[in-house]
Amino acid sequence: MNLVAGSSDFERGQYEALKSAYRLFGHGDLMKFWLFEEHRCIYKWAHYFPIYEKWFEAYRGKEIVFVEVGVQNGGSIQMWHDYFGKDAKIVGIDIIPVCKQFEDPEQNIFVEIGSQDDPNFWAAFKEKYPRVDILLDDGGHQFNQQILTFREMFPHIKDGGLYMCEDCHTSYAYSMRCGTCEPIILNGGVGVKGTFIEFTKNLIDEINAFHTNGTLPPNYNTLNMGGIHFYDSVVVVEKKKIPFKPFDLPVGDFAKVNAEA
Repeated sequence: MNLVAGSSDFERGQYEALKSAYRLFGHGDLMKFWLFEEHRCIYKWAHYFPIYEKWFEAYRGKEIVFVEVGVQNGGSIQMWHDYFGKDAKIVGIDIIPVCKQFEDPEQNIFVEIGSQDDPNFWAAFKEKYPRVDILLDDGGHQFNQQILTFREMFPHIKDGGLYMCEDCHTSYAYSMRCGTCEPIILNGGVGVKGTFIEFTKNLIDEINAFHTNGTLPPNYNTLNMGGIHFYDSVVVVEKKKIPFKPFDLPVGDFAKVNAEA
């Protein structure tokens, strides 16, 4: 596997260095596929792959439904099919109709065309796919898209599943380029309200709502988030139903404490 045509000398140097590092240290089957196997273009940050391996390993070889927002060149859905196995249903979502060509029902790979910032699209999607185990948002990377996708789809994720959003560094960007299109103005930045990162900071309060003395009443997220994990440009939210209010209690023999000791 080689870089796409037109890659710079710097990019080629990075690629060769990354392959050499993989041969020395290894970073799992996903990076191996990305670097060495024949596939359509996969445009990913290198440091994402250990994160994928950490969270997705437990789902390999199982009959899961894996959804990735953002099909682009169709390479990543090949990778996910190879990684999770033939029993996993891989569903890609993209706004560009031509991406439908990458659908391959015989391989359990499906592609749905629609906009991730359209609630009507998500309503139809959820009806067609009543079960989703993992959702990876690698879509348009704009704050409103990321936030709406979480709001629409996190409640739909199966208990025990995962919600992952990548390329969250756009929350800090003034603008971003999308292919050959004109730059999209984002007006992001540290602490800027309305970004996806600021939205996920609120999730930290929500997961701790039982401890806010009524300031923040527990909501759906409080009762269904098993954990929130932050990485460089990636946020992972575990879907786990919390069956009761958190509590503590003393267990075991009390030790005698000598106050004068």
